[in-house]
Amino acid sequence: MFKTIIKLKQLLILFVLVPTLGFAQTPQQQSFLAGIEYLKKSDRVNAQLVRTELENHPLLPVFIYQDIIRNLDRTPPSVILGFIKQYQHLAISDRLYQQWLTHLAQNKEWSDYLQHAKGIELASNDQQCWLYQAKINQQATDILITDLRNLWLDQIEPTDACKPLEDYLVKTNQLPGWLIWQKVERALTANQVNVARQLARYLSTEDRQAVNHWIEFHNQPEKLITELPSLSSAFINRKIFLHSLNRLANQQPETASQLLNLHQQRYNIKQDEQQTIQRTFSLRLAYRYDEKAHEFLYRYNQQSADQDTLRWQAQIALRQSDWSGLYQTINMMDPLEQRQSKWQYWMARALDQLQQAEKARPIFQQLAQERSYYGFLSADRLKQSYNLSSQPLSNPAQLQAVKQAYPALDLIENLLAIGWRVNATREWNHLLGQANEQDLTAIAQIAHQWQAYVFSFRALAQGRQWDQLELRFPTPYQQPVMQNAEKNQLDPAWIYSIIRRESAYQTDIRSSAGAVGLMQLRPSTARYIGQQRGLSRQTYQNLTDAQSNIQLGSAYLRYLLEKFDGHMVKATAAYNAGPRRVNDWLPPNNSLDADQWIDAIPFNETRKYVKAVLEHKIIFSALLEQASPRLSYLMPPINPN
Repeated sequence: MFKTIIKLKQLLILFVLVPTLGFAQTPQQQSFLAGIEYLKKSDRVNAQLVRTELENHPLLPVFIYQDIIRNLDRTPPSVILGFIKQYQHLAISDRLYQQWLTHLAQNKEWSDYLQHAKGIELASNDQQCWLYQAKINQQATDILITDLRNLWLDQIEPTDACKPLEDYLVKTNQLPGWLIWQKVERALTANQVNVARQLARYLSTEDRQAVNHWIEFHNQPEKLITELPSLSSAFINRKIFLHSLNRLANQQPETASQLLNLHQQRYNIKQDEQQTIQRTFSLRLAYRYDEKAHEFLYRYNQQSADQDTLRWQAQIALRQSDWSGLYQTINMMDPLEQRQSKWQYWMARALDQLQQAEKARPIFQQLAQERSYYGFLSADRLKQSYNLSSQPLSNPAQLQAVKQAYPALDLIENLLAIGWRVNATREWNHLLGQANEQDLTAIAQIAHQWQAYVFSFRALAQGRQWDQLELRFPTPYQQPVMQNAEKNQLDPAWIYSIIRRESAYQTDIRSSAGAVGLMQLRPSTARYIGQQRGLSRQTYQNLTDAQSNIQLGSAYLRYLLEKFDGHMVKATAAYNAGPRRVNDWLPPNNSLDADQWIDAIPFNETRKYVKAVLEHKIIFSALLEQASPRLSYLMPPINPN
């Protein structure tokens, strides 16, 4: 026993040295981490010591959970069900339930699976497939073939859990040819060619050839220019033609339009089918701002308008300063869409440009009451003050009451302290699903105190608490932000806006594109800027360090600002989409007002990004109590390339 205690103390020393998210670890948190190592090594003696030490500690249920999932085959169902019931207020309760069901299914313990899976919400398609496997194995009488077929049809590429269902349907002759053809079509629409090939093995020799014929046109839709589908029945040939034409519309929109007109009668193409294809090539032309896009979109929208096609028609009108066309397009939108701040603003702008200022003014007045990008621009047009009102924070007594009402908060704080952020995120999302709406502001404030800002933002968003400016726009890292703002002659509010939008203050976040840290820098960009500025390799390689990231991100902002002649709007767009794309998006001939140019950016993400950063910059300036120019002053016209 003495050796065991010495071993425990040695392991604890290691965990004291592990850095976490700004939290100083307590002895019990260190014991928890040591205990997890014992569980990994199946050291039951020391694990039991840790469990005893964690009695009445918030981390105890997580430790028990970790013990159970490592020993599912040896844990009695009564213990598992008891844990699930006792800790149903925690995410790990449902997580254990789903993991236990998975364990039962993978071990083909179908009787137990059927007993415990009935009547609960299954978390995945795999669980649904396992439930059917269990019913088939146990010869249940409530197997609905229609539901089973639909489950098979909806899964384009079945997982290992669902493949046996396909075998069952084939074996019992419940997979007719017409249903297989439906899935072949779905697979090719989803570009899952191998799935279509696999499905063909259930068809006749003649139909297999038809599938291969379809795949040829799928892979080379341009074949339609010189050849038409001919090796299948008229019904399948027609489907091949429509499918291939729709794919061609994404690659060669004008050619697809000509082929549609040429073969419309041959294939008896119905109106809704024509419109689907017309929509595809109209939007494809619009994405690249082709000069023919307006004509195609206008023609489509006269017959069958939808949100996307009308938005693009409006964007093209904006880019062309076609105020009459913009006004007409907005009036064609769904009333709910029209009421959005964006289209209300552009309705007012169009009226103003059409010499109807008296109709535009009430719209601007309404918008100016908002604390938003369009609200600030509207206030500028009316020469009014911005709405920057903020709601007061919860008092200590309110915070304490909320902590007592939601014991999961203590667990989440401890998980953050030991660096288990993924687990903390699961528990936070589960907590928000259970929380009363009136408690969400206090819950957000508690997360703010932990410096878990992204958690705070989620709580505020769920409660639609947009007036909690101190919580929505925190200003941590002030020393490196202010220092690098001064060094690079940048507005610190702009730097904070970039951080807020890029990472929500998460120092260790990584994007799918490889961007890292607070200001989401790619390593190649960081290296280029670091070498240009003569910074040490350690600085530009350590992008998860807040100070290094802010230093390099601020330098990159300065680089972009100089590249675009001091134009903050273009530099902000370039920070998101890259300088080359911004140059491609510049107007070809005449200058555009910056608000027009922003809302005509082809990338939806970049449009939203630029508007959010500009909006946040105004708010951060107010919170930092610094003098700031009006938003419109920061948005001079965009000149041609």
